[in-house]
Amino acid sequence: MSPGRGKRRLMSTPAADEPAGSSSMVQRLLRLAWAYRARCMAVLSYQIALLALGLAGLALSGLAVDVIRRQVSPGAPAPRWPLGWTPPATWPPLALIAAAGGIVLVMAAARAVLNYRYGAAVGHLVQMQFVPEMRTRVFDKLQRMSFRFFDATASGSIINRVTSDVQSVRAFVDQVLIQGVILFLSLGVYLVFMLGKHPTLTAACLGTTPLLWLFATMFSRRVHPLYHRSRALSDELVNHVTETVQGIRVIKGFAREPEQRAAFDAKSLAVRDQQRGIFRRVSRFSPAIDLLGHANVVVLLLYGGHLVATGRLTLGDLIVFAGLLQQFSGQVGTLANIVNTLQQSLTSARRVFEVLDAPIEIADPAAPERPTMVRGAVRFEQLNFGYRPGETALADIDFEAQPGQRVVLFGETGSGKSTLLALIPRFYDASAGRVLVDGVDTRRWDLGELRSHIGVVFQDSFLFSMSVASNIAFGKADATRDEIEHAARLALADDFIRALPEGYDSILEEGASNLSGGQRQRLAIARAILRDPSILLLDDPTAAVDHETEREVLAALQAVSQARTTFIATHRLPACRGADLILVLDDGRIVERGTHDQLMRQGGRYFAAAQLQLGGAPVFTADTVPATAFTERGK
Repeated sequence: MSPGRGKRRLMSTPAADEPAGSSSMVQRLLRLAWAYRARCMAVLSYQIALLALGLAGLALSGLAVDVIRRQVSPGAPAPRWPLGWTPPATWPPLALIAAAGGIVLVMAAARAVLNYRYGAAVGHLVQMQFVPEMRTRVFDKLQRMSFRFFDATASGSIINRVTSDVQSVRAFVDQVLIQGVILFLSLGVYLVFMLGKHPTLTAACLGTTPLLWLFATMFSRRVHPLYHRSRALSDELVNHVTETVQGIRVIKGFAREPEQRAAFDAKSLAVRDQQRGIFRRVSRFSPAIDLLGHANVVVLLLYGGHLVATGRLTLGDLIVFAGLLQQFSGQVGTLANIVNTLQQSLTSARRVFEVLDAPIEIADPAAPERPTMVRGAVRFEQLNFGYRPGETALADIDFEAQPGQRVVLFGETGSGKSTLLALIPRFYDASAGRVLVDGVDTRRWDLGELRSHIGVVFQDSFLFSMSVASNIAFGKADATRDEIEHAARLALADDFIRALPEGYDSILEEGASNLSGGQRQRLAIARAILRDPSILLLDDPTAAVDHETEREVLAALQAVSQARTTFIATHRLPACRGADLILVLDDGRIVERGTHDQLMRQGGRYFAAAQLQLGGAPVFTADTVPATAFTERGK
């Protein structure tokens, strides 16, 4: 019952380079990660253990070098053992070296085990907890959004937010937060060790560190808007693929495959070129960081070599210092990846949080009403409605349908028929005025209770790729087979269902392409009446079928509308006969009302449309009806 309006951007995005926006987004991501703090701490504990083992192994290697040098050159400085411990004088140098090597080997084995446990813990955290739970949250929110959201948001953008954007938000946890904590923890520990070895050499080797933060800040500011644009281009690509799959029959029918391929290539190349620009900047940033690390090594070789030559630093300490500096530079090198991933995560996080933060326009009231018996009386009181502020889709709608009556909404495409129907089950809320069911404003009803008493047959009769019986029972999962078959018989669908290869257990193809239009409509009717609704809404049920199928569908409607308040939106005359009330709509207003005979006597718009259809004109349009026929008469 979508009004068929073009997709438009519903949610605004803050300026891509707005620092305050990025800061608040990081804070929100941190709060999100806090929910997984126990698992994050477990992951960090593995990294702390790995860091300690690595430092211990490096220190032992330095001691072994000093032992060897002391043995070769007795005048060399003595090894500096940790914690003030000194090995017994009776221990030969070879035993000391062997003991150090054995300990290093044991620690290497322990590091291998810890690395395995670390990888498993990260995988469990992000892929088995964070991603499924976040996707569920986003999908659950989408289920509660109003039709207005889906009218305004392209399906490609929705798909990307549930899939790739959630993955990018996940990267904040394991590739930004955890890796960032590991980075700063490692740098802190390495800095303390290097200062312990030689403070002046440490200051000299790390003199370029401020440049690292300058480069990282510049890179972050430049690349963030590029990621924002990349996500928008990706949305367009996914949306094009989605529309191509959905419209493949139209594409093939008009032989437009080459044009569609060209359009896809253009969108794909746009994504590629945007990514190329990002990769170009990342490729420049990473080597710049690496170059600074090598500059530190040059300082170490020059100044550290001088210290060893003058006896102010042992060769083992220099080797340990070189290892620490290498580890330090390696951790700083990961800064490029962390900053790059952070920008991706911020862009995707905005898009995910836009969904999670979007207001739920249609919601239950604080104290909802749940009437025990629903008769099906429907009243519109001076109702106005617009899809956007300042827009009018319906104006001054005022009428009442008594329980069991059959009401036809008659008018050309775009006159407001589908919109009016959509207000009864609260797919949208009125801008002004009220819709009442059994005298109760629909905004005071429990939403689930209200919709449980309303059966809806949409114009496009969407059916799922599951069995016929499951499709009919979609609105009542606990329906018995007898109830399903009874609904099918009422909808005049039982005969063709039993003729299918597996009867009610036949699996429908995607889009129910193995059924005719009339069969799909009758299954949709059976689905709508299975719950025995008091109100039945039918949105142009015969719009896309031939005359023979139209008779079949109308016969089914006649059978199922008994004792129900039935609303039919249509521009076809056959659906109007037998109606208790016909409302003729034009530009969102009721311009005529009455029964078929009354309206024919009035000689107004309904009469003109009837004359055209009886003469063979298939639709009710402003272009085919004489201008004089569009003057409301009989007021």
